[in-house]
Amino acid sequence: MIESGREEATDEQLARLLESFRPDLMRFAFWLARDRSIAEDVVQETMLRAWRARNELRNTTAIRPWLLTIVRRENARLYERKRLPTVDLDEVIANQDVALALNDTDPEIGDLRRAILALPDEYREPIVLQVLGGFSTGEIAKELDLTVPAVLTRLFRARNKLKEMYGVGTP
Repeated sequence: MIESGREEATDEQLARLLESFRPDLMRFAFWLARDRSIAEDVVQETMLRAWRARNELRNTTAIRPWLLTIVRRENARLYERKRLPTVDLDEVIANQDVALALNDTDPEIGDLRRAILALPDEYREPIVLQVLGGFSTGEIAKELDLTVPAVLTRLFRARNKLKEMYGVGTP
């Protein structure tokens, strides 16, 4: 139903809408957590938090950025609550090769995904938010509590690091 120019959904409609975003949330959580089981936990908690806060959502057109923000914050909360054991990144990549490739037959896509996972968090987060999440630089700046020029710098450096990993554009 539409009221005062704002779209409001019933509980049933909202439940279907939330569920429709689950694949996007799962991909984003996996990029952040680098572990499928942790990503599943983050997405499940995101869905619970979104459902509990459903009365605060007045405009369903804003649901995607709202949910992605919850995923990012829930992932951060997970690491605030407990310290997970660390593992060697090469080992993680080797063990999750199938998950990282996401059924792509093109090995270059798998290589690119592994390269992005190898980026430091300060570069990986903005590029994933931009490319996978579809966020603008202004939205990324707000989400990461940075200035727009800082986001642009991190995106530039992330792309340059990826180019270096691939040996592209080096003299």
